[in-house]
Amino acid sequence: MAPVWRLGILSALLRISPSIVFIFALVCAIAGGAPLPAPDYARTLAPLLKEHCTKCHGGAKQKGGLDLRSLESALKGGESGPAFVPGNPQESRLINYLHAKSDPHMPPKGQLGEEEIRTIRNWVTNFSKADTPPPTPDALPVGINPRLAIDVLLEKSWIEAELTRAPTIDDATFLRRITLDLLGRIPTLEERERFLAETNSAKRERLVDDLLASKGHARNLAEIFNVILLGREEEEDKSRGDREKHLLPYLRWIFETNRPWNKVGHDLIVARPKTPHERGATWFLYEQDNNANKMATATSAALLGKQVQCAQCHDHPVAPEIEQKHYWGLVAFFDRSINVNTKDGPRVAEKAAGGYAKFANLEGKSSESELVFFTGLKVDEPDGRRDKDALENYLTTPPADWINPPKPSKKGRKPKITTTVEEAPLPRFSRRAELAELAVEKNPAFARAFVNRAWALLMGRGLVHPVDKMTSAYPPSHPELLDWLAADFAAGDYNVRRLFRAILTSRAYALSAVHPAAVRPLPETFARALDKPLPAEALYRSILVALGAEVQVDGTVNGEPEYR
Repeated sequence: MAPVWRLGILSALLRISPSIVFIFALVCAIAGGAPLPAPDYARTLAPLLKEHCTKCHGGAKQKGGLDLRSLESALKGGESGPAFVPGNPQESRLINYLHAKSDPHMPPKGQLGEEEIRTIRNWVTNFSKADTPPPTPDALPVGINPRLAIDVLLEKSWIEAELTRAPTIDDATFLRRITLDLLGRIPTLEERERFLAETNSAKRERLVDDLLASKGHARNLAEIFNVILLGREEEEDKSRGDREKHLLPYLRWIFETNRPWNKVGHDLIVARPKTPHERGATWFLYEQDNNANKMATATSAALLGKQVQCAQCHDHPVAPEIEQKHYWGLVAFFDRSINVNTKDGPRVAEKAAGGYAKFANLEGKSSESELVFFTGLKVDEPDGRRDKDALENYLTTPPADWINPPKPSKKGRKPKITTTVEEAPLPRFSRRAELAELAVEKNPAFARAFVNRAWALLMGRGLVHPVDKMTSAYPPSHPELLDWLAADFAAGDYNVRRLFRAILTSRAYALSAVHPAAVRPLPETFARALDKPLPAEALYRSILVALGAEVQVDGTVNGEPEYR
């Protein structure tokens, strides 16, 4: 039998609008009327351990053999046994060592507050409740309208948290918001008057479709992803002129044609263009100037949503799933890459031999890098270790000095070889092609990273925040929603425009930033709109529009610089 409060809400909804009763029913079916679980490990205990404990009990150091980066390792304990006893705070070292007069005392330098200690004690006491997995939303199979999934799962989270959402914005505010988000400028006076005069009830959805298909949107996204992929041009003397010639036209093309994002991933990692349109993708790796470490960290942050630099000298300090071998494994996939100049422009060629490196941890233990990915999947060279090169290892013939390189001018330096060639030398076995297969096709985190990035661009904050720290140390605010959208994105052929449309037409996107509650809901609830910073390009274009400048079909505004 339905609870009385649900019957009352259903009755009220029927009087207001029968069309939303279906959404409410779905939410109730998913929620199931079960009591709310206690906060889980990732949200309650992990942040405190990360702040106070993982410096000595994490990836860099594990004093006493204790690793406190995950629930599994905390349960396992260290040399003295388990760190805590579930349900028994009195017998848990994790708590007993925190008190001011304890010996030994943790952390060695400093003291946790009483509230922090009480939080840890409550978590240990209620451990069995805290880690009960949430129910799976079986009522939302992949393939339904993703907008419905967003509405249902967010509504479910608001009901569970006893939150009311902010009111919906009016048409003028909606037009301004979406024009800034998709075109990188404010609407013109003519666009505003035309939209406000329209009486069709579906005009917001029609506006979304028109803007998503426009050249102005493709241009705006190209500028945004130029920064996501390679940062601002003023960093490290990077040239905007080179990007205008190579990367920006490629990015504009992929968003104009709605190229599937998994193909974009292959374009950027493999850097082996098959058509003139794909040539500009090469610049992503070419700009790293033959530095395999930079190629690895740029790829991981931009395409996989993971900052991995801190796993260079030791296992990741707060994310146990990222080990030092994973960092050097990612570097190894790029370690045969070399910039060349061809008749068709810059390319990132790939040698067929070498590319082996040793790395050491903080204790001085040395290991040799392997072609291993974050998922644990490993690639073996087809003929084993290959230090000496040969012509038969190539699909495209390399210069002679690639096979027999000259002696370097000084000891310790790499020999200089020919880099101006007719075609980029391509090996029969490509490490980068293997990486693309592991990172894109066999890695669920690839879809999750783009979904999270798209959500952050349009909603002001990712479901995982920050967007480039998608590790166990930064749990998603809405795990069900992120998992569902990622699975739907992959199953839908990585259709970027479809994903954007789902977010833009969702109820949450159209919420006001002004909330009626005395205490506004937290940003991660998405029960209200978030203030978003305005990029310099969008501010400049908006000023030009406000001054009456004309907007061209390709999205440019008269008076702003244009790239080819």
